[in-house]
Amino acid sequence: MQGARAYDVVVGADRAHAHRPDGPAPVPAGWAGPEGPAIDPATWPRSPRTRQPMIHCATLELPPEYRRRSPDLVAVSVFEWVDETGFLPAPAFVTEALADPAPTDPFWQDVAGSRPHEHAHVLCDQDTGCFYAVVLLTRDELTGPRSARPRLNPVVDETEHVDPPARERFGLFGDLFLVERDDPNAGRVPVDWPEDGDDGYVKVDDCFERFSFTHLGGTFMDPFGMGNRTASPWYLELHRLGGLWVGDDENLLVDLAADEPIVHR
Repeated sequence: MQGARAYDVVVGADRAHAHRPDGPAPVPAGWAGPEGPAIDPATWPRSPRTRQPMIHCATLELPPEYRRRSPDLVAVSVFEWVDETGFLPAPAFVTEALADPAPTDPFWQDVAGSRPHEHAHVLCDQDTGCFYAVVLLTRDELTGPRSARPRLNPVVDETEHVDPPARERFGLFGDLFLVERDDPNAGRVPVDWPEDGDDGYVKVDDCFERFSFTHLGGTFMDPFGMGNRTASPWYLELHRLGGLWVGDDENLLVDLAADEPIVHR
């Protein structure tokens, strides 16, 4: 698409400046880590099954051309909650607690006062059972004081996993920068192979050497392929930011132009 641009998302100022030294200067664009954006704690995304508060992975400010839902929604936050059986009904201790009209336990009081964020979308991956959430943010929610994750229920279901050491070992954390990438597929619908595209999609043989796995638009980077996924040109692909885990080390796809933006295999 004429005039469309794609961007690599790079962690850390030094790496961002070294990523494409002859290109445009990197632009600060957010962070990866457990602190959330300046949203009302009552709207922090929760597991639909056990109501545990999800883990914030990353918040990214979007270039104007990627603000497809509204120009006033300037950024996106991504959350996850690892649950092997997220597609199953809630366990008995959850249904019993939710039936209490006046809970005394602080966690269930938090749950009783919670509500969905008006620009949030939550998806359960039917293959792994994990939950993913996307929240589109206003300028004030992006730039305001970062928020702490609400309290965790100490009663964790046996299929849920809270493993900070593993997240820290395999995750990418720190300040995020956008680096414009010289990508022939900027503005094009992502596909696995050039012959699958009908809009001049180009196979980039050295894409894994040239481009970041986490990026906005352009060449699709997940080595496992698109699978059954389809997306507009205005998509975000994420890999390991803030400890994010998707199946067999796959990438999460967020279509920023779709009503239900999280797209999984």
